[in-house]
Amino acid sequence: MDSFEEHFSEVFETANLKGARVTLVGLRELDEAASDALYQKICGSREFLLEHLPWIAETSPADLRKRARSWCLQAHLSQGGCWQILETAEGGSNSIANVAENSVGNLAGFLMMDVNMGNHSATLSYWLFREFTGRGLMTESLECLCRFALDTLRLNRMELFASVENPKSQGVARRCGFREEGICRDFELKNGIFVDHVRFSRLARDG
Repeated sequence: MDSFEEHFSEVFETANLKGARVTLVGLRELDEAASDALYQKICGSREFLLEHLPWIAETSPADLRKRARSWCLQAHLSQGGCWQILETAEGGSNSIANVAENSVGNLAGFLMMDVNMGNHSATLSYWLFREFTGRGLMTESLECLCRFALDTLRLNRMELFASVENPKSQGVARRCGFREEGICRDFELKNGIFVDHVRFSRLARDG
């Protein structure tokens, strides 16, 4: 094991990460009550989420439990992780009430990271519920995770892909210092139609 892999394996965890207005909390396995609560919240934003997350159409509480188990396994193997984005309570209290505790009131969305240890890199993806958009929460969340990945985990490259039809997601990437690398043609098959994506990256040396 080289020095990077040894360091990464020692320090990687889906640690709680705190910003001014958000707290990122590592997702844990969901019990039936937690998956039901999350499913009901997704149903409240279903039409909004379906625009860029086609899997929402077929999801169920059982599917959400399966997805959570998959992310927990990745975290256990130091191959990635999923963080819940929790909005800081008004008045500055960072109350950590999350889906694993069956409370989804301040759950704003999710941030996911897939790690390629051999290349010292990771691919990020993210989404928010409708009522939490337009307030800069995702920009702050993405910056928190990037700082953790680049400074603490010592990854060299972070990358993400945003649909050409999703300028808001592209804006989040740019505000967090990601640089556009080009268009990935027919990157995603969404609702039977191939969609191009913009590829972004941020390197450790970018600051």
